[in-house]
Amino acid sequence: MTKKTSKYDKILNTFIQLLIEGGYQSATISKIAERAEVNPSTIFRNFTDKKGLLSAVVDRHLKDLSTIFDGVSMTGNIEDDLVILSKTYQEFQVDHQEIVLIGFQAALEMPEINKAVEEIPVLFKKILGDYFSDMKKQHKIRETIDVEAATMNLLWLNFGYFLSVIRFDHPNISTSATDFYDKQIRFFAKSLV
Repeated sequence: MTKKTSKYDKILNTFIQLLIEGGYQSATISKIAERAEVNPSTIFRNFTDKKGLLSAVVDRHLKDLSTIFDGVSMTGNIEDDLVILSKTYQEFQVDHQEIVLIGFQAALEMPEINKAVEEIPVLFKKILGDYFSDMKKQHKIRETIDVEAATMNLLWLNFGYFLSVIRFDHPNISTSATDFYDKQIRFFAKSLV
């Protein structure tokens, strides 16, 4: 890895951390430079400005998104497969939470962020819809199951859990990842067979 690549990644990762900690407005060039231990001119040279940094974050996010389900193997067991798909989705969301957080904060001013945030559930919906259709053809889920409704319900269940993880600490609305997969996802899966 070259020094330029190393500095580039260090700046980008620092920017992402500041986005998570305080949002877009508080992630100033001076804070990024200080924390990344670089001169502000290095940031401007690599990214032009804060919008350039944000664009690089979106590009990285979309690149990672294109491979989110690569290597995920389905077993044919509805419960296990939905846990695998949900874990993959949750891990990606947590690893890329800055996009979702900024999407909520600045969607109107930065439509490119809104587009990037939408890509996650759109892809997950396609994967789930294809999976449920295939399981229906194989008679592994009930014939009466509405694939679109099942897809949207699992999508909303996962997105709701992700939001509760990154936003809330209250014990009455929090649950561990293990409980989420074992109690919520498996419960949902059982309703399909």
